[in-house]
Amino acid sequence: MDNLLCDESWLSDPLTPESLPSFRLNIHEDHVAMSSAMDATTIEEAISIDLEKESCFSNHGHKFIEFLVSKKLTDARFQTVQWLIQTRSRLNLSFETLFSAANCFDRFIYVISCGEWRKWMVELVAVTSLSVASKFNEVASPSFQELQMEGLTHMFHHKTILEMELIMLKALAWRVNSVTSLSFSQILMTKIGIVGGDIMMNRITEHLLDDLCDLKMLEYAPSVVAVAAVWTVLEEKAALEENLGKIMNLFGQEPKENIAKCVNVMKSRNVEKGWGSRIGEVESVASGLQRGDVMNRNDVYHGGDLSAIFQILRSEGNNKKRHRDYYEDKIHPAKRMTFVMSD
Repeated sequence: MDNLLCDESWLSDPLTPESLPSFRLNIHEDHVAMSSAMDATTIEEAISIDLEKESCFSNHGHKFIEFLVSKKLTDARFQTVQWLIQTRSRLNLSFETLFSAANCFDRFIYVISCGEWRKWMVELVAVTSLSVASKFNEVASPSFQELQMEGLTHMFHHKTILEMELIMLKALAWRVNSVTSLSFSQILMTKIGIVGGDIMMNRITEHLLDDLCDLKMLEYAPSVVAVAAVWTVLEEKAALEENLGKIMNLFGQEPKENIAKCVNVMKSRNVEKGWGSRIGEVESVASGLQRGDVMNRNDVYHGGDLSAIFQILRSEGNNKKRHRDYYEDKIHPAKRMTFVMSD
């Protein structure tokens, strides 16, 4: 059984029968329910572990943004996030699943060698990311058919998605429970222990959904985005001064400077005309896709050798200190495979 355990950090021995209280939130639809509180020592230990995990398994910074631009994936990523938001709402999935799926999508496309990203490839990665995330976060994950009911221009055979899941999990070194801005904001709110935390967490989640759509936010680590969102909401509720010290004491000077910059980016974005309705715009676009504006349900694609199309430059668990450019110089673009339609 030990061989089946992922290489994760534990707050206690995994064989210990008493489980620790969860600092995660139960978030479905538009309601947020705070979990039971942990003691201060456990919370700080959990924060420390999350920060360590984040440094190893999350994409952020100028290089990642430049990668998206160079591969012409900025619009594709935004459309993917739109689809994830709409599908989460339609299937009543948790927000944790949504943020985890976006995290899987970002990390996967960064470790894959593709000379040219086509529409079907992006959609297959999006469906696979949500499928994998739901299996790790939901009590009952949706079927492949349910995931593909709305908002896509292609549909994929279940065998294709299963094969793609294995490719993705190998590329991500089976690390699906990564730190996201949502998960980190949850533990921050638990640490603060503020009255009315449920209502504030709803507002924080709204901010983080905007952040998920905003390419500029990819420059910052998930923990930095989380703190900036919490900062903004506490400021709105006139509760910043009494709680800011509890949060900022967790970070060194460089993260503090990044948090301040991130807060300024959020504030400048929020005053831009129309940004406040961003999520409404996302839902509007998704509604258009629901009506079948671009959906062709007769197209069910079967992949050839997907591992040849989505060549893994490196597994996230290995050679972390090496640069992506080294691998791109050594590996040739994958040869395109022909897709055939099913009857």
